[in-house]
Amino acid sequence: MRKFLLALAMISAMPAIAQKNGDDVILTIDNEQISKDEFVRLYQKNNTDITFDSASLAGYMSLFIDYKLKVLEAESLGMDTTDDFKREFDGYRIQLEKPYFTDPSVDDSLAREAYEHMHWDIRASHILINCSENASAADTLKAYKRIKAIRDRAVKGEDFAKLARENSEDPSAKRNDGDLGYFTAFSMIYEFEKEAYATEVGAVSPIFRTRFGYHIIKVFDRRANPGQVRASHLMVRVAAEADEAAQKASAAKIKMIADSLAAGSDWAKMVSRYSDDRGTVPQNGDLQWFSTGRMVPEFESAAFALKNVGDISAPVRTSYGWHIIKLTDKKPIDSFENLQEQIKNRLSRDARSQMAEKAVLERLKHEYKFTEDKAAYAEFVSKVDTSVWSGKWTADKAKGLNKVIFSFADVKFTQNDYAKLVESNGTAPRMPVEVLLQKEYDRIVEETVLSYERQQLSNKYPEFRYLLLEYHDGILLFALMDKMVWTKAATDTVGLESFYEANKQKYMWGERVEVAYCTYDGNTFTNPDKNDKFSTANKKNFDSKMVAALKAGAKNGDYEAQVLAAMQKFGISPDSISMGGNSNIFNIVDGQWCDIDGIRIDKNAWGKSKSKVMNHKGRSFVFYLVRNLPAEPKTFKECRGAVIADYQNKLEADWLEQLRQKHSVKINESVFNSIIRK
Repeated sequence: MRKFLLALAMISAMPAIAQKNGDDVILTIDNEQISKDEFVRLYQKNNTDITFDSASLAGYMSLFIDYKLKVLEAESLGMDTTDDFKREFDGYRIQLEKPYFTDPSVDDSLAREAYEHMHWDIRASHILINCSENASAADTLKAYKRIKAIRDRAVKGEDFAKLARENSEDPSAKRNDGDLGYFTAFSMIYEFEKEAYATEVGAVSPIFRTRFGYHIIKVFDRRANPGQVRASHLMVRVAAEADEAAQKASAAKIKMIADSLAAGSDWAKMVSRYSDDRGTVPQNGDLQWFSTGRMVPEFESAAFALKNVGDISAPVRTSYGWHIIKLTDKKPIDSFENLQEQIKNRLSRDARSQMAEKAVLERLKHEYKFTEDKAAYAEFVSKVDTSVWSGKWTADKAKGLNKVIFSFADVKFTQNDYAKLVESNGTAPRMPVEVLLQKEYDRIVEETVLSYERQQLSNKYPEFRYLLLEYHDGILLFALMDKMVWTKAATDTVGLESFYEANKQKYMWGERVEVAYCTYDGNTFTNPDKNDKFSTANKKNFDSKMVAALKAGAKNGDYEAQVLAAMQKFGISPDSISMGGNSNIFNIVDGQWCDIDGIRIDKNAWGKSKSKVMNHKGRSFVFYLVRNLPAEPKTFKECRGAVIADYQNKLEADWLEQLRQKHSVKINESVFNSIIRK
């Protein structure tokens, strides 16, 4: 059904490039001209120190040419025609377009309005007469006449509760006489909220329509919003229709609980033992934060009546049963600045979000001089019958009709266009034909105008054009670099090893040492009793045994076994010592020292024994120098990551050289020089 709109959508999905003025072309690659504005914009965006001196600009121009050559190559390979590219690019475009299709001033106004509403609670009753959005004109008129007659009676002073109970088609009215209790912003659908806040206390609202039907409201009270409270409750469940015995039993039980709490019983224990709201028992009855309009009126009134944190209410009866409420915390309404983002997020999920979008639509219709011929529209509608429901209606039934129904800018939508769309639509919802066609017509107008505007964005808004071009080129560059450089470098095993062999002197280890060591609690040898074998006098002997054990371990490769055997001779528990590993290799820093567990050891401090014993942070460390390692090339495995990175750079450099030879590149020196600031 959307062939006409599809043509517009296909045009709008193409990245538009600005027309270049010959005097503003700074670079030409083959036949493609790049504007000075694009170059300057990217130069400013990609440089933190913006100087516009000749050296800086020349350096960036070289990078800019490489960038443009890569994009051109990607396009020549058809990478901008793949489904993956189109899907990703269209996703970015949709996000970039969003700010242009909502009116910030409307958003701000609605946010302010919602914030003002939040300061007040409205108590109102309402009467609903059902009327579907898809109702016929006759049924709509019938519903309107009913609500008007009811409103006339209410305005004359008849009891609103009785009118609601007897006439309202809201099922809850039979139970609550239409009373909605107190509510505030975002508690009701927007049309309802707006009318409620616009109606004076004691007055009956004008008739208004929502997706549910026709409504009238009578406002009974308006009070300052107390903000939010956080409360816990203990509930004894009893149905409103329970028999007298059950009612009396629940009342006696809640009184007993209230008396116990008043006498000082622990709240958490009483909730755990008696509350029937098992979902909140694990949280001691906590209901989290809530504002007015979130709880049934009786519960809400009691909760907000509590003055001080920790106060506990008398038993409260609701349709769910009996409650005792404890006030946990309370807070007033925050400032607009602090709530603004939260309010706007709620607006985006509310019917109000459509108002900002509709404001844009109306602005565009005015800007593009939108006109419509209602007589031509009515003439077409008269040719459509209920066969449209089964998809059997054909455009032949409107044969000869080709008047323009609406037009704007250079777009014309005719009776014949609409006939073809209806024919291609297939089956349609079973609603009155005039309603069906009006809904479809409204959608066509909206989508056509917005699709047309999407085509114009690149010409109307340079910032959008350049951002779109950046995303377009960026997606291509990523895919191309992955294909030509990154994946190739990572998977070309032969090329990588060959590159490593030719450049292995770039990947060198500095001077290093291999050291084995163990460490133990330094307090082990602080016993003042000289006869004790663990006395300080014997520490040197123990350390020498540890050095010997590490030395022996260096010969047979089993350090831990040698150390544990030496410890057993001294009767020391294995739990008191830890190993630094079989042996580890450490770099010599600045040609002078190495760092082992935070201990600096000079490379010349080992002595003939090749050992060193040091105390550090309450522990003793025994080190043994296994060997000195001279500077030498790293193995390929040891430096594979660095080799891949360098190999990628080589592949890219060679490839760019080929691209520069493949394409004609010409810098417009006069335009380039015009942006240099001396």
